[in-house]
Amino acid sequence: MDAFGNPIVDAKDVLDCILKERTLKASNTFCIFNRDLEKAPRSFKEKFNVVCFTETPIDQIGLLLREVYGRDVVFKPYGVVFRKDYIRQHEGNPVFYMAGKLASPLWKLYNEAKNTECSEGENKLLALMNKCDESVDFHWEREWRIVGDLKFKLNDVYCCLCPEEDVSYFETRYREVKFMSPYWGINKILDNFMQK
Repeated sequence: MDAFGNPIVDAKDVLDCILKERTLKASNTFCIFNRDLEKAPRSFKEKFNVVCFTETPIDQIGLLLREVYGRDVVFKPYGVVFRKDYIRQHEGNPVFYMAGKLASPLWKLYNEAKNTECSEGENKLLALMNKCDESVDFHWEREWRIVGDLKFKLNDVYCCLCPEEDVSYFETRYREVKFMSPYWGINKILDNFMQK
């Protein structure tokens, strides 16, 4: 169990499950409204659940796996990579970072949505908003989000990430997908992709 009483699931098993189910599940919120959403009814909060992506260059992904001051999430070296146009086709969008008073109109829209029936467009826009100030600034992660689950086919996947020692395990199970370590440099990535 983790500090919150949740069972600890091995990241390798999570990637295996994602590829078997062909679904990335939107199970959490990551926006400027998180503290308020923690107290909101589940039916409202679920409208803000997202799947997160990064457009970090593929040979720099390993940098995201480092411990980062102020970040609550600890990333593991497993993941699914899609082309940006695929994410756009599924209503994915870059996260918007708001500093200071720029967020005030968004809070007004959020509070109105909370007190009425939130439209799908409103929640999809609001779920993309993040705080950016002296204490919190993650715009360098180049984050994109999709509100709700993302269902996909294996041939939609550009490649998957896993530690080098797990590449052969996954390649034998999912032959139509390329696998690479997030710690590989650009030359090894290119060599690996040219072999397929």
